[in-house]
Amino acid sequence: MRIALVALMIVALAACGQTSAPAQTPEDASAGSTGVGQIPEGPFTLESEALIGLWSFERDCGLYDLVFDADDLVQYYDYTTTPGNVISYRGSWTTADNNRVVLNVSLLDSEGEPTAETRTFHLDVSAPVTDDLIGAFGPAGDPASDITARRCEEEDRE
Repeated sequence: MRIALVALMIVALAACGQTSAPAQTPEDASAGSTGVGQIPEGPFTLESEALIGLWSFERDCGLYDLVFDADDLVQYYDYTTTPGNVISYRGSWTTADNNRVVLNVSLLDSEGEPTAETRTFHLDVSAPVTDDLIGAFGPAGDPASDITARRCEEEDRE
C-alpha cells in the first residue's frame, strides 16, 4: 500500500512540474503567420524617403525586385512573368494619395536601354515602411499581388 501511495505522489508531483515550451517568434514577416490575433495597423502617412533602397520580394536578398533611388528613379525586375528570365524596367516613381506609389517605367532591351514600351505599376503600401515593405504591387488596371518585401543592403549574387 505504501509503494502505491508513493508512486501516486511521484506521478502527481511530476505532472505539476511540467512547463510549456517558450513561444517562438517568426524570424520575418513571411514566416507563415495566419494573421489571427494581429492588430491592424493604424492610419499612417507614407514617407517617400523610407522607400529608398533595394527591396526583395522573396526576402532573401539574393535578387532584388525594386530599387528606389532618391532622385525619383526606379528599377523593377520582374522574375515571375517568364520563368528563368528577368524582364527589366526603368523609369520614375512618385507617391500619390492613400499611400500609393506610382511607377512609370519603360521596358529595357537586352542592352539595358529603354524601349518605346511603357508601363505603369502601382504599389499600395499598407503599413509604415521599415525594413519591411508591406502592400500590394502590380500593373495599373490589373489585380495586384500582396507583397512583404525585405530591405536589402546590397544584392548578393554569390
